[in-house]
Amino acid sequence: MSGPGKELTGVESILHELVHRHRRVRSALMVGFDGDDALNLLKASRPGVWMSAAADGELPFEDTQFEVVVVATEAVSRDVVREANRVLVSGGSMFFTVREKTRSQDGYTAPEIYRLVREGFDILSVRRPPWWLFGRRGRTVTVCARKKAWREHKGFRRDGTYIFTPFRSRVNHG
Repeated sequence: MSGPGKELTGVESILHELVHRHRRVRSALMVGFDGDDALNLLKASRPGVWMSAAADGELPFEDTQFEVVVVATEAVSRDVVREANRVLVSGGSMFFTVREKTRSQDGYTAPEIYRLVREGFDILSVRRPPWWLFGRRGRTVTVCARKKAWREHKGFRRDGTYIFTPFRSRVNHG
């Protein structure tokens, strides 16, 4: 199956995770989805402000704007994950579905999924179809990841400057 039906199946899997992880969603972003079917399904499940964007280049939003980012299967890439990290609030969630890599199907293995999100996210759940479906074409993996909430290190040198901080913009040099 191709087209909107295939995309909707991935959204339904994400919807299952979203309902269990968030009681309510104030602001959310969908990246790389075509049409309004997926957007309407997610809006119906969790009311709030839902926006959508294409998956090409930078997302046209300021930093820390959304609680949830949902990425379409075809849009998952290192650049999209990096941009999702930028627009998510601290502790925000990213949901996506990818094809599982098999001999006959391109996609991602579990270690590749981990490498994709490890820099800015903690993986909360990985949902797979039953093991007896392994090797079948179209098998997908749904991932829920939470943006890491780094804490600012308070270590000072004798001259009053920070030894380390992951947020350069918060360092007070004066």
